[in-house]
Amino acid sequence: MSAILRIDVDTAYNNRILNYVRVNKELFLGVDSLGYLRSCEVIADDLFERGIKASFFFLPFTLPSKKFVQELMKEGHNVGLHAVHTKEYTDFSADIHTASKSLGEILGFTKHGSGKFKLSRSHDPNYNPDRFLEFARMSNLKFFLGNGENPDEGWQYKDGVLYSPSAFWLNRNYREDNFTVDWLIKASRDRDVVVLMHPEDVTEGTNLMTREYERIMGKVEFMPVLQKIEQPV
Repeated sequence: MSAILRIDVDTAYNNRILNYVRVNKELFLGVDSLGYLRSCEVIADDLFERGIKASFFFLPFTLPSKKFVQELMKEGHNVGLHAVHTKEYTDFSADIHTASKSLGEILGFTKHGSGKFKLSRSHDPNYNPDRFLEFARMSNLKFFLGNGENPDEGWQYKDGVLYSPSAFWLNRNYREDNFTVDWLIKASRDRDVVVLMHPEDVTEGTNLMTREYERIMGKVEFMPVLQKIEQPV
């Protein structure tokens, strides 16, 4: 068995002002020379060195260039949408359309935020997995990875959509004390666990998160979520 490395790319710039204007205010452009998606690129390079395949999910405000997408796909990763506008299906469908211009065909998605905070000017903070699964079905998507914090929850198929309700979060603020790295290493030997991280967790995070990242990358086997789709739940 393996784990699925889910990377939600929330941060456009490590510079707080540029990131706020780009992601929160939805105004500024993505400029490579100013460090656009720098943390994501660092993580992608690190995964390449380790030979680890991951699933990257991008906001409409952190969409990469087509060249970067091609590089990710060449290394065996897959890409999807980190959905922001989910109040109505038309909003979600517009996000899919926008993202597909950079990412190509989109087969699945994750949700930005877990229902607690409004994270940008037009972000819908409501977190309703049943609604998102219906959106996935309506868009002929193959999977939805949820934001729950109990990685003991199992995988499901709902109306043909592969669904993982929860994940093992690298950030300790989103997991109970009993869900340790030791727990993850052991659990991933028996079943497929989603490991959720954001690039800045490692590049800009605490020493503890960096150490746990290093240990997870060295001890856990990973596969992209598309490979899971081909297997029975």
